[in-house]
Amino acid sequence: MQWISDQLTLNGTPLEQISQVQTLFAQQFAFENLDVLLANEEPITERCLQNKMIRHGRGGLCYELNGLLYIVLRDLGFPVYLAAATIWAPPPRDHYVLDRTHVVNLLEYEDTLYLIDSGFGSNLVMQPVALDGDPVTSPAGTFRLRSEATEKGTLVFEQLTDNGWERRYGLYPDVIDWTHLDHVKQQIHHSPESSFNKELLIAKVTNDGTYSINEDRYRRKCNGNEETLPFQDHDELLEQVRLHAAPAVYEATVKYINQLKTSCD
Repeated sequence: MQWISDQLTLNGTPLEQISQVQTLFAQQFAFENLDVLLANEEPITERCLQNKMIRHGRGGLCYELNGLLYIVLRDLGFPVYLAAATIWAPPPRDHYVLDRTHVVNLLEYEDTLYLIDSGFGSNLVMQPVALDGDPVTSPAGTFRLRSEATEKGTLVFEQLTDNGWERRYGLYPDVIDWTHLDHVKQQIHHSPESSFNKELLIAKVTNDGTYSINEDRYRRKCNGNEETLPFQDHDELLEQVRLHAAPAVYEATVKYINQLKTSCD
């Protein structure tokens, strides 16, 4: 794919090359739900993902980010496939939500299954995670993929926290076809259980930590420290998006805020 050739000179082992692609994704694409809030119902196609993110510089949600990652890795010759996971909501909810609406990539390499996920908010590992292998660490934290039978799969993806290992999602290592991405999009856009159709979320991994922006505040996590900046009004929100996000994400946020103002008039 020409876009990757313009950005990276891939070298090293296949797993190291995939990690380079995942790092580029983390640098360039924010996790953001503006198309949900702006009611963009365009079907998920390879062309629309490439136009939205590569050509126009937007981010997206898991089915878009990992959908594009699948296209890129496939075109580079890696035998990845798409799978669907179910997110685990931590306490106080403490249960699985919205069945099979998190999209990930999987890869079989040298008799080991690897999880490749560039669409999990700011919780990005930026390298393939081996099933039942050593935990991996990124600026977002420490993660692992483990065999465990649950009501939502035979594998669980976990993150190390102050309280120990906590579940993030469960999945079966089964192939899904491209049409499942549109099914996920419809659930995310319209289900009352979806958290992404309620308010703005922009999140990203940086070189030394993570940041997230919602309609109430900007939050930065770095080296174990956390900084929160509450917003007094929409102008303060827009300023933080302008400072931290890509220009196209800022422009979409302006459109969303103007839509909010119009609905309140």
